[in-house]
Amino acid sequence: MISLLALWLLVAPAHAITGPQHGPLLELGAGVGMTGRPVQGAVAGHASFGWWYGVYDDAYAFGRYWAIVSTTRLDALPQSGVWSLAPMVELRRGIDIFVANPAFVIGGGPRFALPVGSDTEVAVGGTARTGLAFKLRRSRFWGYTVRAEVGVDIQGSQVAPAGGLMLGGSFARPARAMKPTK
Repeated sequence: MISLLALWLLVAPAHAITGPQHGPLLELGAGVGMTGRPVQGAVAGHASFGWWYGVYDDAYAFGRYWAIVSTTRLDALPQSGVWSLAPMVELRRGIDIFVANPAFVIGGGPRFALPVGSDTEVAVGGTARTGLAFKLRRSRFWGYTVRAEVGVDIQGSQVAPAGGLMLGGSFARPARAMKPTK
């Protein structure tokens, strides 16, 4: 089902009276995550800033978009006393359907494991994530978000499953002036 949604988002043409739009986006979220060998629960959060471009209906915010996003992911693993920080680059493909906005997300980057209260050095590894984000728009530019992701964290020769479920908020606005409708 998710594969069909992703395929439709990538290839289906727009069907409204549309025009190109683009602008900044900002997203903050917090929730739960998991990573490690053995798998450990984590308190998770992310902050994302990026730029989107899409072909939209000027009156109804209906259309598809691409976004390139810088996301910083923070996981606190209380069992092992480690915090991990992962600055990632993400590519998003989504669609605005009036007040609903599902999006497919794929990204990756370095991962820094920071042992708390220890003389151990910071361990550098990597992470790769994919997932779905959903935004419910409460006004023209602001909305609530749900983000579910899965992937892998790599630390040295160890590859561990990773994932998260976060709730948050999002702001996205066109950077160009809207044309008045007739």
